[in-house]
Amino acid sequence: MFFTKGMARAACGMLILLGCSNAAAQQRPMEATSSIDWQKETIHSVLSLDTIKTGIQLPSGRNSALQILEMETPALLKDTFFSILVDSSSLLGDSVERGEISLGDLNRIIDTGKRTPPWVSPDLKKVSMTHAVDLADIGSLFIHHTAVQKPKPILDTIPSRAFSGILIDARSPLPVHGEYEQAILQPCLFPRIWNSGMELLYEKNMVKPEIAKKQGIALYSSNPDESAYRDVIGDNPLRVSARQIFGTHHTDPIISNDDYLRIMTQSENRDLLANGKVVILCSEESLESRGIGPRKDDAYYFAWKDVGERLSAREAKKIDFSDSWKGLKLTIYDIRFVADTARILPEERGRLDVIAEALLLAGPRASFLIEGHTASVGKPAGETALSVDRALTIAKELQARGIAAERIHSAGFGGTKPVANNDTDEGRALNRRVEITIQLPD
Repeated sequence: MFFTKGMARAACGMLILLGCSNAAAQQRPMEATSSIDWQKETIHSVLSLDTIKTGIQLPSGRNSALQILEMETPALLKDTFFSILVDSSSLLGDSVERGEISLGDLNRIIDTGKRTPPWVSPDLKKVSMTHAVDLADIGSLFIHHTAVQKPKPILDTIPSRAFSGILIDARSPLPVHGEYEQAILQPCLFPRIWNSGMELLYEKNMVKPEIAKKQGIALYSSNPDESAYRDVIGDNPLRVSARQIFGTHHTDPIISNDDYLRIMTQSENRDLLANGKVVILCSEESLESRGIGPRKDDAYYFAWKDVGERLSAREAKKIDFSDSWKGLKLTIYDIRFVADTARILPEERGRLDVIAEALLLAGPRASFLIEGHTASVGKPAGETALSVDRALTIAKELQARGIAAERIHSAGFGGTKPVANNDTDEGRALNRRVEITIQLPD
């Protein structure tokens, strides 16, 4: 077998899991369910402890149950917070993995979240409490600039006037830039705004740091009644209709070049950007994300056991199967294609047979996200396109082995997410990988 340090850790976890019985897999005494309300700018969670599985007697053990819940809150909520969209290409977990923010800082914010007094279920089998964190507190971890970055100067101008705020309407499904599909805009901590020529108008470093830390850089709403956010956009806003959306996660509105120039022509309007006077209207369904993060219930752990056992029994080579913050993740290392193409080499077919067999054991309602990655050799555009094509190739191979096309989604990231040093052959081999995340229904 071929192991990295991460694979070794995952293998240890798998060995422990494979030694468990189904009954043992169910002995998880705590759980958390969470939702994000982007209009109220909060993350709300309900944490529960099973008194039967912990052996706590109620009502006398109420304080002990509360102490356990409070102590385990960061661990229970980690996957939820890691699933928050930061910007067009990253989740919060990606930022932690890259070292952009520390897990200690995130845990500190979780620890200081607002809690309600615990309550006990009528049958005395469960103790629960709620927990809430402001999204601005999470966003503040990313604000490091001390001076405001100005938008790129413009060469053209058009007639304009001073406005009191900027209101961008992106409630309807919109074309996705560079793709042949429509999608609804997704809220995130730090949206960017582009013009139709893909010139950047707005991003977090263009906002005064004290404002970005306190309130974020854009207010989201689904309400067309401007009185609901008059304090942000004032009485005389520039009303803009988004033309397209952009980004891997469909977070960035693209506006017309004329609207871009209406903002950039007047210094007063450029000041609106620095002061965060931006409201983005989204569809109501996108503004409340329920059940964020993988739901790690009995079905999740049974799938981990069944898939892991099949991979182990078939002695799958150079495959890491782990319980990650994104969910159950299968990573295929050093997968071999014809050089600089998405044509897979024949010797990989056996490995794909094993992978398809294992994934089918996740159940008929499971779906699969396939993400392609390449080594980085200084050609980012070509690397991204190649990773997208290779992910699609793996998707087609799995479809040919019995997994329905509607259960498979794919994306490519080129060499932007390395797991090893690109300066060595061994490191580049590790970076040439495909990751398959198993997504179980709620």
